[in-house]
Amino acid sequence: MSEDSSLVGDSSMHTGQEPAPGGGFFLHRMTIRFSSSEIFTYIVREPLHAEDIPASARFAVIHSYMCETEEKCTEIILINLNDISYIRTEHITTEDLMREEEVKSEHRAVGISQPLSHIGFI
Repeated sequence: MSEDSSLVGDSSMHTGQEPAPGGGFFLHRMTIRFSSSEIFTYIVREPLHAEDIPASARFAVIHSYMCETEEKCTEIILINLNDISYIRTEHITTEDLMREEEVKSEHRAVGISQPLSHIGFI
């Protein structure tokens, strides 16, 4: 996975601590595509770059939280890096995320907002 840096990337140089022009802060939509063509999407604070993945890493661990406290972890995913076609992050503002949630809520009666996730490598 780490041998080809084109498989991992971010379309921006924005960080999670940088204020967005429309208010709020920049978040990043992380898209993971598997070799089976299945796609997982997560919202993360920081962009992911190829150099963030150690050469010795074999797995990605994703923790998802519905709020800022780690005590309320809603899911933990362990992903074998050999099964991943690519990982991509793109910046998105909180305003964009809220707009997407409004559109989703028009199509479903009950649901929860997108959790904030964190990715690590082992």
